[in-house]
Amino acid sequence: FTLSVTRGNAGTVVGTPAGKDRAINCGSACTAKFDAGTAVTLTATAPAGKQFLGWTGACTGTNVVCIVRMDANRSTQANFSP
Repeated sequence: FTLSVTRGNAGTVVGTPAGKDRAINCGSACTAKFDAGTAVTLTATAPAGKQFLGWTGACTGTNVVCIVRMDANRSTQANFSP
């Protein structure tokens, strides 16, 4: 299954473990493929002077860490202050 991560404004999102084809590390690769049942931990980091506002999509809430269980194609967005 494919996990797609987008960002609202500047910031970074890193995923562990690495996918079968690449690691999630936005701003470079923001999609990766995972086996069914894999739990992917996403961590959002705001740049200096900015704030992490929260997740939308497969992740919700304002915790900087989110775990996505891959049982289908998933997408999420990390939202940062402008």
